[in-house]
Amino acid sequence: MNGKFFYMILVALTCLACSHEQREANFGTEEECRYDIMQLDGDWEGIIAEAEKTPVKSLACRKVFRLAQFRLKQIDQNAVLECLTNTKEALTSVMGAMMMSDVYMQLGFAALAQRAAFEAMVMANNDKMKRRALQRLTETAIITRQYDVARKYIAILEENGVNRQWLKTMKPMVEHPETILQNPTFKSLQEQYEKGEDQFFM
Repeated sequence: MNGKFFYMILVALTCLACSHEQREANFGTEEECRYDIMQLDGDWEGIIAEAEKTPVKSLACRKVFRLAQFRLKQIDQNAVLECLTNTKEALTSVMGAMMMSDVYMQLGFAALAQRAAFEAMVMANNDKMKRRALQRLTETAIITRQYDVARKYIAILEENGVNRQWLKTMKPMVEHPETILQNPTFKSLQEQYEKGEDQFFM
């Protein structure tokens, strides 16, 4: 069983263990838990089906729904970008903030992904979510060429447990930034960040 499976179990158990008020104020709603699991798994069809079955309440979940529509080519890039205006209002819970960080990252907006991950990091009260946020901050530090910062984040993650495959991908780019050119995803994200195209949404 992989790390994603254990994370899904953690999300489910946390949602069950917390009171309704605690979920709303801190971790996230049950709806956000469901949508987060589906978007981590790339279950775009499942997200669409869930939204069609039950009206979406969470703003973060609505953004994930729009991303799913984009992934399934139901809407174009302009439509999905239009829905990202004023998304800081979605950063009201750990789960909402991390979902928004994932949405931003998948659409190529590293600075916004970093901002949302910081919000999640501040609000998180369990180690799993803190690690997830710190992994994202490591990724965005690499994209923004803050290699010393990324190196410190990796050191913290190594002491507290981290997915080895993820570490195997990230660490060489921190130690040898020129290898980013061999990673199409990070190369593209770095180029987009340097164009400064992801600042207006917040």
